[in-house]
Amino acid sequence: MRAAMTGAIVAAVVGCGQDAHRGAVLAADARAGQAALYAYDCGVCHRIPGVAGAHGAVGPSLEAFGKRIYVAGRLPNTQAMLVRWIIDPPAIDPLTSMPAIGVDEAHARDMAAYLLSLR
Repeated sequence: MRAAMTGAIVAAVVGCGQDAHRGAVLAADARAGQAALYAYDCGVCHRIPGVAGAHGAVGPSLEAFGKRIYVAGRLPNTQAMLVRWIIDPPAIDPLTSMPAIGVDEAHARDMAAYLLSLR
């Protein structure tokens, strides 16, 4: 059942082939993303290199995130997908424990740029 749901989620999200962001590089500022990760307290749950106090152990470490193939273990690790994930994780995977914390799209783009720069 979970495999079928995951397939449906990936198909629904990736299948938005007409999405203007798909495959395109979104305008973003990695340094602003680093600051946003701090401001939104992402380090409470995640270990994030370069973000002060980001030593959380509830969620996965985001070290070398830019080398990862997947977001949340199964979604393609593209900038557009990561932005969507940061904005509203439960909308993409209702079973995730990561909450939507009110990140707007501009901050999400910047956060994604920083995370993807972690190699």
